[in-house]
Amino acid sequence: MAPPPEPKPRILLVQCGPDRRHVDRETEDFDPERGLVKRATMTPLACATLAALTPDAFTVDIWDEELHGQLRADTELPDYDIVGVSVMYSALTYQARFLGGHFRDLGATVVAGGPAISAAPEDYRGFFDALFVNEAERTWPRFLADWLGGEYAPEYRQLDKPSLNESPLPRWDAIATDLPRYAWGSVQTTRGCPFDCSFCDVIYLYGRKQRHKPVDRVLDEVRAHAALGAEGVFFADDEFIGDAAYAKEVLAGLVPLNRALPRPLRFFTQVTMNLSRDAALLEGMADANFYTIVLGIESFDIGALKEAQKHQNVRADLVGDLLHIQAHGIGPRGSFIVGFDNDTPAVFDSLHANIQRTHLPWVVVAPLQAPRGTKLWTRLRAEGRLATPRKAHAKDRGAIVLNVMPLGMTRPQLLEGFRDLVERLSTWDAACERIRGFIAGIRRPPQVEEPHWPEAVTDRFLREATGAWALTPSERHALGDTLAQVRSTAPAMLPRAVFFLARNQNERRRHERLFTDFDAVLATERQGDLVPDTQPVYVPPGFATAMRDVFPDLFVRLSRDLPDRREVPEASRDVLVDFVARWGEGFQALQPQHHEFLRELCDREVAARGGHPGTLEVSEEQALRTQARRTGLLEALLKDVRDELASWGP
Repeated sequence: MAPPPEPKPRILLVQCGPDRRHVDRETEDFDPERGLVKRATMTPLACATLAALTPDAFTVDIWDEELHGQLRADTELPDYDIVGVSVMYSALTYQARFLGGHFRDLGATVVAGGPAISAAPEDYRGFFDALFVNEAERTWPRFLADWLGGEYAPEYRQLDKPSLNESPLPRWDAIATDLPRYAWGSVQTTRGCPFDCSFCDVIYLYGRKQRHKPVDRVLDEVRAHAALGAEGVFFADDEFIGDAAYAKEVLAGLVPLNRALPRPLRFFTQVTMNLSRDAALLEGMADANFYTIVLGIESFDIGALKEAQKHQNVRADLVGDLLHIQAHGIGPRGSFIVGFDNDTPAVFDSLHANIQRTHLPWVVVAPLQAPRGTKLWTRLRAEGRLATPRKAHAKDRGAIVLNVMPLGMTRPQLLEGFRDLVERLSTWDAACERIRGFIAGIRRPPQVEEPHWPEAVTDRFLREATGAWALTPSERHALGDTLAQVRSTAPAMLPRAVFFLARNQNERRRHERLFTDFDAVLATERQGDLVPDTQPVYVPPGFATAMRDVFPDLFVRLSRDLPDRREVPEASRDVLVDFVARWGEGFQALQPQHHEFLRELCDREVAARGGHPGTLEVSEEQALRTQARRTGLLEALLKDVRDELASWGP
């Protein structure tokens, strides 16, 4: 008799999430059949993708902490051989480290990856058995093979950017029964962003040049969500329309796919203001049933936009372009930042007025932050304008922790103005005024057949919302008037109006949590007991040697593209400083991703100085390479880089 087969090794993939005892991450939606429904925000795409990359020699479970709550020492779970922790953002560092220690104590091999790990692996070393830096389509299978072989590395780095052809169809079977409990399923069509906002680190993680998933694959993933009962899909792209031609191909498939479903899915993604300039894209997104889009507007002040390198938003009629997008029935989630160098205390009233007159149905405002290694961080670090309170509050509980020293106001003024602004924007009178204006401004309704909502459905919504949201009589009246106006003028838009009313309620709850400890945060700021960010940025030991090999390429590129070749030394210096600020001690030897990043930094400098890509004759290029080697410029630049970094402090 043959012996029974050995049990397969068990893997638990954890989507690291906030403590729901302190940060309730559930969102509230209204369903015409079920009424008000609480849902988690978004399906754990990273975990489902890793599950699909896992060979059949393993079994895989998924635990999403946003849906099920944070894992604790007393959480009852079966024994696992491997635990993989996906960490999206740095506020989850404390919980991620706990998971590393907890599961190691239980005897599992514990590994971690995700954007937060890739951005700052030094913050997680020692807490996990292995780290995954950058994308994992190739490194996760390699680690599993190494683990089966009895020896694995402490760190797996994906240096070049893999094609999205290599990213498999995510496996949702581990959470299939939970999928209707999410507000949004998740599908990724692209990675990378062609833009260079100074406060953003996307290009460092995923590159400037976008990579695309085959359109047929995208449509298959959407169909899979529909079959599992999803009501909406978030396209997890940093810039869905970065390649307009590709986006139009995706939309051309989404429109008939969605029309063929018994109940069309609603879609959500992130785009730039460039959407307003492309009629075909606008109509395609409307007809595919994009209810909403994240629009990083940031500011209505041109000076602030230029400071943020948000050049795609510097236009003659930003307000008109926003209204043009909304005229197609797409309701933006307008994202704004306060605390730019151009901002004074007057920015709060100005921003409130502009948001109200543009009728943005969903609004998110945040104080300026400078993530480590970004262009903004590099500049403020050099200016000595980065600091955090000595007594920071609630590491992963959503409290506001500033790290920027604003120019036009004090930090307490920034925080007080921020709180006042978001409270004014989220009142029901203000929100209903914007939602009514949004619906009234629709000139080209989406060509989507959604179920008709009779008056009984919206009456039910109003009854349930009155109790669940603790509406006062005047607030209930504001919601009732809004629904009555939409019913009389654009009844097909009732589902959208209710959708955005629910979004405003979710923002109100988020603000309540955010400002729970606000007085303590403000008191700490007023004490002025701040700790400057003096974490050293060292010139890596192998940096000078590596630059001798690559500097001729950098020199040729800048000489070719800058409007004045006399700017080459200064531009080269800025490129090298930014390179070291990003890679720091983690740099060992030049890899493909370093070459790509240097090219991107060169292109950034060229654009900032008014240049553009050019061409050279072969003989001229060779002459420039010879000049780069003989001029002695690199040695001077290396000294300048060291001096610059030394001036940033110990």
